[in-house]
Amino acid sequence: MRARVLAAAFAAAVTVGCSGEAVVLAQLEDADSGETTPLAQLEIRYLPYDRDVIFDSLQSVASRPEPAAPDSLLELQAAIAEAQVTWSAATERWNSARDSLRALNARLAQLPRTSPQYRLLHRDFQPQADAEAAAQRQMDASFSRYDGLSRRYTAQAQEYSLLRDQWGDEAFANVDDVIAARIEAAGREEVFDTTDMNGTARTSLPKGQWWVYARYELIYDELYWNVPLEVAGGEPTELVLNRANAQRRPVY
Repeated sequence: MRARVLAAAFAAAVTVGCSGEAVVLAQLEDADSGETTPLAQLEIRYLPYDRDVIFDSLQSVASRPEPAAPDSLLELQAAIAEAQVTWSAATERWNSARDSLRALNARLAQLPRTSPQYRLLHRDFQPQADAEAAAQRQMDASFSRYDGLSRRYTAQAQEYSLLRDQWGDEAFANVDDVIAARIEAAGREEVFDTTDMNGTARTSLPKGQWWVYARYELIYDELYWNVPLEVAGGEPTELVLNRANAQRRPVY
């Protein structure tokens, strides 16, 4: 019994001595104000291998190249962004015209129909109603264009995504076996964590070389991190994930 207790205590001491702490802060900077926003609930994976090396190697020996995204997708992205700005501006004009019409109605409701002020204000009612209706038609038309472009983009993006998935199934067919071999060679398993509301993840890891892998999806692309991190004992090893050390990859 005493021997088992001593063995357990020795194993615990070895584990503590071979571990360190990684502190990852994930945040995005605003291009205009420079203010940072923490990325809460971001999944962090600590990999004992460089996943980019694995996927690049498999891609280099694939039987056919990865399908290229059609130019029409990029053109549609630009058109959608422009249409969204137009729709937003038209919506603001309609809101303004509607508010003016409501205010005029409210003033008219408070006046006797026989009063001179009522007759004077009532002359403005029809032009204001016509302006509100015209603004709504413009808003509806701009939304229709935005919606139509978005639908076209979604259909083409899904078609292209299917082609990429089919290619990926072929090119990376044995990626799980390669990763398993890398994990066995490293003698360390992958470790998962999630950032808190402050965008911070504190994780205990065995000492050694790791790669911090995470993704954060935007509108048409994503921020992709695969950042090397050397974990040692003593003071925590700190790493900031932001736009500066992320790759920007398209998402379809």
